[in-house]
Amino acid sequence: NNGAKHLPKKAGVTLEERASFQAQLDSGFVDAFRRLHPTAAGHYSYWSQRAGNREPNKGLRLDYFICDPSFFDVSSSSKVVARDSYMLPNQQGSDHCPVVLELEVRSEG
Repeated sequence: NNGAKHLPKKAGVTLEERASFQAQLDSGFVDAFRRLHPTAAGHYSYWSQRAGNREPNKGLRLDYFICDPSFFDVSSSSKVVARDSYMLPNQQGSDHCPVVLELEVRSEG
């Protein structure tokens, strides 16, 4: 929803919130979905119910897994590796949908 002029005033996407989120990324943490799906578009975790935006998929990605970069190093001795991250947009009952992070927990030795 790039270009939507009303967004900078909405909770979850204010300039302050975006700057704070960017500061987390700049400090070394990784947005799991974006790392695993760098070119994905149209994957949202929130749609305005009042505006009826779920059906035309006019949403926002407001829910994230922010991880240590070691979660994505499959060659390391890390005991936990992120395998996938995705949304479940067909799950009804809220203006948000579940966001999933699939992890592989490696056993020792």
